[in-house]
Amino acid sequence: MPLRQPETLSFMRRTLGYNVVLLFMAIFFVNNVSFSQNSTISGKVRDGNETLQAATISLAGQTRLTNDKGEFSFLVKPGTYTIIITHAGYKKIEQTIIAEAGSTKNVEFDMMVNELLEGVTLHSRSKIQRSNLNTPVPVDVFSFGKLVETGQISLTQMLNFLSPSFNASREVFNEPATLRGLDPQHVLILVNGIRYHNMEWLFGGGIKGQLGKGSVGNDLNSIPFPAIEKIEVLRDGAAAQYGSDAIAGVINIMLKKNAGTSFSTQVGQFYKGDGEKFIAGLYHGFPLKNKSVSARKQGFLGLSAYYRNQEATSRGATYEGLIYLNYPAGATYQDSINTRQLDDLLVKSKGFNRRAVIDNAGNTKINSKGFSINGGFPVNDRTELFFTTLVNSRKIDRGAFFRLPRDSSRMNYLLYPDGVQPRTKPKTVDVSLIAGVKGRTKNEMYWDIMSSYGINSVRSSSTNSHNETQTLILGANAQTSFYGGTDFFKQLTSDVNFSKLFLPRANQIKTLNLAGGAEWRREDYQTNLGEEASWKNYDTANYPLIGEPGPENVLNKSRNVLGAYVELESEFKNNLLFNIAGRYEYYSDFGGNIAVKFATRYKLSSKILLRASVNNGFRAPSLQQRHSTSIGYTLNEIRETIVGGTFPNTHEVVRALNVPLLTAEKTINVSGGFTSTVLKNVNLTVDAYWIQIKERIVISGNFVRKEGDSLDKILDQYPELEAINRVSFFANAINTRTKGVDIVLDGNWSSKTESFGISLAANFNSTRLFGAIKTSDKLATISGSSNTLFNSEDRTRIEKGLPGSKIILSAIYRTGNIKLMIRNTRFGKTMIAPRSLPVENFSAKISTDVSLSYSLKKWATVTIGANNIANIYPDRLKHYANTSQGGWVYSPEASPFGFNGGYYFIAMRFNF
Repeated sequence: MPLRQPETLSFMRRTLGYNVVLLFMAIFFVNNVSFSQNSTISGKVRDGNETLQAATISLAGQTRLTNDKGEFSFLVKPGTYTIIITHAGYKKIEQTIIAEAGSTKNVEFDMMVNELLEGVTLHSRSKIQRSNLNTPVPVDVFSFGKLVETGQISLTQMLNFLSPSFNASREVFNEPATLRGLDPQHVLILVNGIRYHNMEWLFGGGIKGQLGKGSVGNDLNSIPFPAIEKIEVLRDGAAAQYGSDAIAGVINIMLKKNAGTSFSTQVGQFYKGDGEKFIAGLYHGFPLKNKSVSARKQGFLGLSAYYRNQEATSRGATYEGLIYLNYPAGATYQDSINTRQLDDLLVKSKGFNRRAVIDNAGNTKINSKGFSINGGFPVNDRTELFFTTLVNSRKIDRGAFFRLPRDSSRMNYLLYPDGVQPRTKPKTVDVSLIAGVKGRTKNEMYWDIMSSYGINSVRSSSTNSHNETQTLILGANAQTSFYGGTDFFKQLTSDVNFSKLFLPRANQIKTLNLAGGAEWRREDYQTNLGEEASWKNYDTANYPLIGEPGPENVLNKSRNVLGAYVELESEFKNNLLFNIAGRYEYYSDFGGNIAVKFATRYKLSSKILLRASVNNGFRAPSLQQRHSTSIGYTLNEIRETIVGGTFPNTHEVVRALNVPLLTAEKTINVSGGFTSTVLKNVNLTVDAYWIQIKERIVISGNFVRKEGDSLDKILDQYPELEAINRVSFFANAINTRTKGVDIVLDGNWSSKTESFGISLAANFNSTRLFGAIKTSDKLATISGSSNTLFNSEDRTRIEKGLPGSKIILSAIYRTGNIKLMIRNTRFGKTMIAPRSLPVENFSAKISTDVSLSYSLKKWATVTIGANNIANIYPDRLKHYANTSQGGWVYSPEASPFGFNGGYYFIAMRFNF
């Protein structure tokens, strides 16, 4: 036996080896048989011609994200399954799929946009579109249909009645738009994602009722409304992402790309029988084909044109002051009565119309027209050229303050024996040209290079006017119409951007997007003299003046801005998302600054999401604020020449007062809130915010020079300033803190035959000054300098001039061919505090809009409706001292919805 042991062991080893080989062969055979019986389910997800990346696909307990081409694939056992497809901003798809053994099934899904959960991109540079319930910061989305449903005819007012955190003045020269209680200059406007040019105009320049005194903004109404596809409103600081100006938020206007033709028109007037309005807009889009690229990559061209006309309204009352005479100096009570009686007799004998004195208390007469071109053309499957042109021209006719015949120092009685109301007739032109190329590399990095050139010009002219220094020279032949010059703001912007989305297969990272880019911007601000007669002093003997202020107002200033940013956004498998961005910008006229932003979002459950952000920012002083010059002369009651106006911060006068040079406003913005799908068809978002602005730029009041006072002693040191009597300027004078909360509750229910939607949106907002008003050491020697620099009226305008709350409750019911819309907008309390005049408080008011639409065909709809159907007006002025001697009934400074009363209209829309 011992001699045979090695042979036995050898046999056992061979047997074990054979068995192992057989076992592996069996396992391999079984696995291959099993594999051959499985089924492959693959497919693609798209939205029309565009593929959707990072859509979530669930099948048989497995979950996939579509790749950059919108593709997915599963390996499953034979059987019947339900495939579920979700993507932010789109309606969920659920579909039954039968998997057959050994087969491969290819399926394609075309997702439909969910109007309540519309996808947005403004929150970050990521290529993943997220719904406004799924973003780390609040973003509102308003489609073209929602804008038109408001019944308003200007884009600014459309947004005013849709977004509770958005406020706007009624159109006078322009409608300044504000967000979250800040100034128009704290909102950045984009068109198709690129910066839109500013106006050359400074708001509140002597015009009653305009928000944002001394600030620069954009003219939203210059963008042709028929070309708009949707508007995204980012309600959060974004200086780190988009640059200076994005302190309160960003408004991005996306233009249409779709094929087809649409035409809309509206005509209406106020209940009073005035203020007739007419608007008409046409859009036509068609594909631009390139046979060398795939069908889903074809180009487009969209053309639009529009016309808008608005007649004037007047809501003034009877002026009760003296017309032809003045009260004698030191007059007794009886003397005053006698003067008044004589003046009344003159008024009666000459047939003077007292109501005409306040002819400018209402809407302005406006005629506006424009067109747009928006297109894209594919070079190949990975590269596309794009271009946009926007053009707008607008004429305005508005009455200025009446020159009464009793104002002898400024009247030409040969021309205007009974006084006159000058009329200002400016014409504005806006042109914006955008062109660029975009694409993606073979490793799926998205890129774009683009340039935008924008220009705003304002041509000033007036009628019913005169140059008082021509009176003795030309008499009845003196000029009555004047060309006052044309001012320009020009902006050239060039951008390059890169974005790369990573879909890691390991660790806890679900998606990671890295973006970066750079921007160069050149800004030019030019003012030009009008004709000589509009500024020249022809009578220095009776109107003594050293120098002529007209040429001093001519400017030609420019600057360059360089910026670079980087942004990282990552979503983890534990439901956490964060976004961090940093931006450096350098301004050639004052230096550089860095802005950083951090935002995060966490899904507590499928129904509740928490979000928060914190960012610092800065807003550079505009060229207009740095260099705006408005130096002129007037005569006081004893025919003394008063020289003064607004001096640039760099002028010798301001330097003599030792006022610091303008620098950037410094900001901190903190926000936090949650979103929730309360019920299946009900969504809720709540976002609180806190915004601090240090060294906020304001325009000062008038410092008046009197002989022997502190201002006189300071200016006496500079002989060239001898003629200056009044001084105002821009300064980083105040600090403010703004806090508030935005609440949006949406619900939507539908069946095969009818639908019902309801929305409750509210904003509660408060702004307060903190710290001392910043003056200079020399200004401090002037009595009351802090109050002159920023007085109680200015403070009240910032703290109480805007409604402390705004609540919008709207409901839409559709059945068959009929749609009924009802919207209630509650504007909160406001206040004014005119200097040396009584304070006025105005109560909250509710404006109700109703419209009824009937679809004659699928392509034709007729709407009748009324805005402010209950004919609600703001509170009347209570104190006679604030009424300009009886002429003003309502305060334009604190009337957030105007004071024209009810408005009814009929509108038609056609889609082909």
